[in-house]
Amino acid sequence: MSVQKIFLNTILQSVGKVISVAIGLGTIAFLTRFLGDEGFGEYTTVIAFMGFFGILADLGLYLVTTQEISREGADESKILGNVFFLRFLTVVTMLVIGAVLALFFPYSAEVKQSMFLAIVAFAFVSGTQVLVGVFQKHLIFYKLIGSEIIQRLVNLGLVVLFIKQDLGILHFILALAVSNGVHFFISMSMAQRITPFTLQLDFAFWKNILAKSWPLGFSVVLNLIYFRADTLILSYFKPPTDVGVYGLSYKILEVLMAFPAMFAGLIMPFLARYAFKEWSRYKKYLQNSLNAMFLVIVPMIIVTLFFARPIINLVGGDGFVGADKVLQILIFATALIYLGNLFGYTVVALNAQKKMLWGYGAGAVVGLLLYFVLIPRFSYFGAAFATLAVELIVFIFAYLVTGRASNFYPSISALFKALLAAIPMVGFFYYVQTQWVAEALSGLAIYTIFLFILKAVPRDFISEVIKKREPVALPSSFE
Repeated sequence: MSVQKIFLNTILQSVGKVISVAIGLGTIAFLTRFLGDEGFGEYTTVIAFMGFFGILADLGLYLVTTQEISREGADESKILGNVFFLRFLTVVTMLVIGAVLALFFPYSAEVKQSMFLAIVAFAFVSGTQVLVGVFQKHLIFYKLIGSEIIQRLVNLGLVVLFIKQDLGILHFILALAVSNGVHFFISMSMAQRITPFTLQLDFAFWKNILAKSWPLGFSVVLNLIYFRADTLILSYFKPPTDVGVYGLSYKILEVLMAFPAMFAGLIMPFLARYAFKEWSRYKKYLQNSLNAMFLVIVPMIIVTLFFARPIINLVGGDGFVGADKVLQILIFATALIYLGNLFGYTVVALNAQKKMLWGYGAGAVVGLLLYFVLIPRFSYFGAAFATLAVELIVFIFAYLVTGRASNFYPSISALFKALLAAIPMVGFFYYVQTQWVAEALSGLAIYTIFLFILKAVPRDFISEVIKKREPVALPSSFE
C-alpha cells in the first residue's frame, strides 16, 4: 500500500466530491425555481422525514462493516452477505414505519404519497452504504464517488425532464428513487467484482455484529436527534413555506460540511499514529490543524454575512424571503461543525468514542428542548438558533474530551491572526460595491495576502500532510 496510491485516492475522491456537490446544487437550483417556497418545503419535508428513519435504521452497521472487512484475513463475502441482508430488513422496516407515521402528520396528500415512494429511494441509499467499506479497504473509493456523480447527473436529468412536463413532487421523489437505484446497481456491480457475495442468514453472526454495533448505533441516534429533528419539528408546527426557507439555507450548510470532513480525514491518520506514542508530534498536528481551520472559518463567515442574499438567489432564485437571515445564523453553526469535525476525528484517534456519547446525548436533549420551545414561536429563526446552540455544545464537549484524553488543549491564538487579516477584507467589502462574486474573490485575495504578511499560514505543515501521508492502524476498537 503505497503513499502515492493513498494520496492519489484522496485527490480523486476530493475532486469527485466537488463535482458531485456542484451537480447537486444545480439540481436544487432547478427545483427551487420551479417549486417555489412552498413546493420546495414539501419536497424538503419528504427528504428530511424519510431520511430520518433511514438513518435511524443503520444501527451502527455501516461503520462496523467497514471495520470488520478491514481486519486481516476477514471473510468479506460472509460479512457483506449477512450485513447486507440484516441492513435490508431493518431499513425497509423502519422506512415503512416512517411512511405510515407520516399519515398522522399535517401534510398534504401528495406529500404523504411521496413518503411511500421515498421508501424505495432511501432503501437504495442504505444498500449502497453497506458497500462503502469494500471501496475504502481496497483504496478505490474514488470509483464510488464516480458512481455518485452518475447518480447526480441522472437525478438532474430527470428533474429537468419532469419540470418541462410540469409535474409535481411525487415525480421528483421518483427521480431520486431512480437515480439512487442507478447508483446502487453500479456500486454493487463494482463491489461484486472485488468481493462476490450473496445474501446470508446467520443468526449467530447477526447477534455478534449487533453486539459490536449498538454503541455506534446509539451515537448515530443521538446525532440524528440533534442534527435532523429541526426540520421535522419545523414541518409539524409551521407551513411548507417556512420549511422551504429553512431547507434551502440548510442545503448550503450541508454543501459546506463536505469539505471539513475531507480535511479531518486527511489529518486523522497522523493523529492516530502519534497519539500515545509521540505526544509532541500529536500536539503539533492537532494545533496546526486547528490553526488551518480558523484560517478558513473566519473568511467563510464574513463572506456569508456580506453576501448571504446573493448566495440564496444564486442557489434558490428570487423568493425564499428570510433565507438569507437564516443562512447568516447557520454559517456560525457551520463554523462550529468544522471545528467539531476535527475534534470528532481526534476523539476516534484517542479511542475516546464512548466518552463522547455524553456530548452527543447533551446535544440531543438540549436540541429537542430548544426546537420545541423556539420553533413554534420563531419558526425557522428558532430552528437556526437552536442548531447553533447545539453545535456549540457538541464542539465544547469534543474539545474537552480530547483535552482530557491527551492532556493537551490547543491554543486559539491563530483565530486572532485570522481576525486581524480579515480587517482589510471587511473594509474592502464595506467600501467597494461591485459584482458580488468578483467582490468576494477580491476580498478573499486580500485576506490571503495579509495571512502571509502575518505569517499565519502553516506552509510546512500543509506540505508535510500532502507529501508524507502514510497508512496507519486505527485504534483498537476500530480494528
